Amino acid sequence: MVKIAEKLTYLLGWTAGLTVLLMMFHVMTDVIGKYVFNAPLPGTAEVVAAYYMIGCVFLPLAWVEASGGSIVVELVFEKVSTRVQRVMLKLADIVSIAYYSVLGWFSWDVAMHAWRINETVDGIWRITTWPAKFLLPFGFALAVVIILLRLLLGERGAVRIATSASAVEI
Repeated sequence: MVKIAEKLTYLLGWTAGLTVLLMMFHVMTDVIGKYVFNAPLPGTAEVVAAYYMIGCVFLPLAWVEASGGSIVVELVFEKVSTRVQRVMLKLADIVSIAYYSVLGWFSWDVAMHAWRINETVDGIWRITTWPAKFLLPFGFALAVVIILLRLLLGERGAVRIATSASAVEI
């Protein structure tokens, strides 16, 4: 289970990075088309908002959890004993699981509704947006799995990820 979660974490992390690159090239092409050729790419704003932004924010949640990259306020944490620190970390994990689970549950309902009605955004072109809605519950669910593995299995459940691009192997 840990190995599967590890592979999915890598896959989603790299997919999020690829999403950022695609967004950059898409917007750059739109800007060049607009100002050099007076012909912008239709639907760029809609695609950026409906796909790229969602992908680059919600897909790497598991990576962030596995790497310990969440925002932490250490004002009190550093002043307490190691035992109390461990309790605080476990409590933070439990709160995170609850938070991600609630967000995942509600985002699943939103995604299913969008799928049922074949949700689109109208601009110059009609862009189907419902597939991107499923990225949210998937990202939240994998983040919950990563935290549960860490909580239940301790060090054995920790998903190992590289902290630099040169050390990553897929």
